Amino acid sequence: MVRCKEMMLRLERLLSKYFNSWWVPSAACLVLLAAFTLSTMLHRRWLTMVSNVLFGCLAVAFIGILSAGMWNLFKKRWANGVLNVVMLLLCGGVTFAAMSSLMFALMFGPSEDGFADHLIIPANIEIAEPLDKLSAGPGKPQDLFQQALLEALVSPGDNDSTITASAAALTTLEQNAPEVLRRYLAASPSWRVFREHGHMFATRRWMMGSEWRYQLHGYYTKSEIDAWSKAKIPDFQFRFTIGFSDRPWWRGNDNTTRLKVGDTARASLAEGNRMYESHCVIAAGALVIEAFEQSGTMERRLTKAALAHLDRELAPLAAQPTEETIRAGLPPHSIRPGELSFELMNSFQPGIYDSIMRANPGEPGMLYLKAVEVTTGTPLSVDRLKEKSNEWIGWSANPAELFFSNTNFTIYEGDWGKPYAARFEVWFTPDAGGSDRKLMEKVFKIEGWQR
Repeated sequence: MVRCKEMMLRLERLLSKYFNSWWVPSAACLVLLAAFTLSTMLHRRWLTMVSNVLFGCLAVAFIGILSAGMWNLFKKRWANGVLNVVMLLLCGGVTFAAMSSLMFALMFGPSEDGFADHLIIPANIEIAEPLDKLSAGPGKPQDLFQQALLEALVSPGDNDSTITASAAALTTLEQNAPEVLRRYLAASPSWRVFREHGHMFATRRWMMGSEWRYQLHGYYTKSEIDAWSKAKIPDFQFRFTIGFSDRPWWRGNDNTTRLKVGDTARASLAEGNRMYESHCVIAAGALVIEAFEQSGTMERRLTKAALAHLDRELAPLAAQPTEETIRAGLPPHSIRPGELSFELMNSFQPGIYDSIMRANPGEPGMLYLKAVEVTTGTPLSVDRLKEKSNEWIGWSANPAELFFSNTNFTIYEGDWGKPYAARFEVWFTPDAGGSDRKLMEKVFKIEGWQR
């Protein structure tokens, strides 16, 4: 009890010195600013939490200077109070200059983390190289969704942004056969079914040439299929997603148009990339359909074409929700014979990769990746790799039937031009419960992404 009173008295004296002083609050603020700047510039992942804490303390320190000034003025210690205000402005100026310099350095300065500086690629194990980056090009005829959207895009278009939120087949399936719907979407290479931030989504995947490919966050533009304008495709950007957690992937903003199935309304338009931009969110029972469109006319040609195609695609399944109908509705060559396979493909910058898998876990569930550096066993991008690589994949009782999975992710450890060996492991989480199990592994020569 005595010791507790002594501690309280010491704390009271410390706070009294702090609030009665003209220089202590500002000195504490500048020390915290220096510590925050140093911890941020060191580019060490283990210092991220320290930087976050210091940033919070820095904000509290500014409040402390203001509080000390108000206290001193209240006590009619005019000199100290005025100096507190002056020091608040001075610290604000120094902080602004430091933050501006820090942002410039982080954006344009060197960002090497030194992870691969002393790593040696072993010579006694088989190491694969990632495949070359996929070239842009229109998809093959089996991508009926892409064909429908491009046909709509080359139509003249008008100045009416009205859309009808039609999703009859999807709503019927969700009400009568939700598991059949999910199995179809998981089995089809034209959809990526995944979990992000605890919520489940299915985003439309497009073909680039003969390959199904999931672009970053599911956005597709002219550059993916007509980079050099050989096909004369107009500029656009589009994303089409089904949300299974009663929410869209992007929560939207004031320009988001929110509808229910059956509603007809004008889509709100904004400007994006010098095109008309819309974000339509449609409540379809327990599901949410989301269409993001940027295109050259006010008419929402891509959004309307996507909704119409979704209805055509799912109508047979809604009428007869069976495994036979699932297989009949899949694009050609969706299910292939063979052995489990896993490849990496280079993306637009070193350290960013596409994963390409063929697997059959034999039951419903989620695939995801783990990665470790082979010589030290250091796990790679632990916090983000599972989030970015997970996908619910198709399955059957025949292990020789393989289903497609593809996504993209970033490995943050390492620097450009400093390759090292990493073992990638494909893991599976059964929907029915039980322990995760490893399906396959492969070692690749990779580089880390360098900002």
